[in-house]
Amino acid sequence: MKNLKFAAFAGLAGVCSLASAATVQATYIDTNPGVWGMVSLDSGGSFMGPVKAGQFNWNRTGGDYTGLTGTFATFCIEVHQDIFPGNNYTYDVNTVSNAPLPVNILYGTPMGAIKADKISELYGRFFGGLSTNDQYAAFQLAIWDFVYDGGGSVGTGVFQASGFGAAMALADAWIAAVDGTGPRMAGLGALSSDDWQDQIFTPAPGALALIGLGGLVATRRRR
Repeated sequence: MKNLKFAAFAGLAGVCSLASAATVQATYIDTNPGVWGMVSLDSGGSFMGPVKAGQFNWNRTGGDYTGLTGTFATFCIEVHQDIFPGNNYTYDVNTVSNAPLPVNILYGTPMGAIKADKISELYGRFFGGLSTNDQYAAFQLAIWDFVYDGGGSVGTGVFQASGFGAAMALADAWIAAVDGTGPRMAGLGALSSDDWQDQIFTPAPGALALIGLGGLVATRRRR
């Protein structure tokens, strides 16, 4: 699958990268289950795609991070960069609040703790019950809305979706249900790259302590 790259933002003066981070190398297989549609990052001024909202499937090929093994799944947290099926990618393991990297091109910073907390609650409330194409697509759409707008509706705001059918109303219902009362999923991590689309993942049991504790991931400015 080819996701979106917005050339209009290519002149960013400086972007964040990672230092001393654990790494994961993995081959992107496909996005499935999910639903195809169109997305906008300019408040509906233009829609790009088609893109498939859903679960991203991977096969680990290397790296020194032990929290992901074999075939694993993620969701995307960065619409404006690309990945391609069959290609192998190297990612740094990051905290969700410090992702995506390069920094969110619409705001100049990673998503931060508030948006990361909302995504953690989204996982805590709905991740365990995902089973249909529409549910997986709705979950992905809700994540994108939290990353780019902080929540609200996938039909309004900076991030907007179109053509995803029933998944759009379901995404809005799930976004509205995230009210700060939990439950939250602990230990979510991010896979970050300056060049490729960032992902969010659930670590294997026993690996949760490796993310965000003891200074696993440090950031610096690259000029």
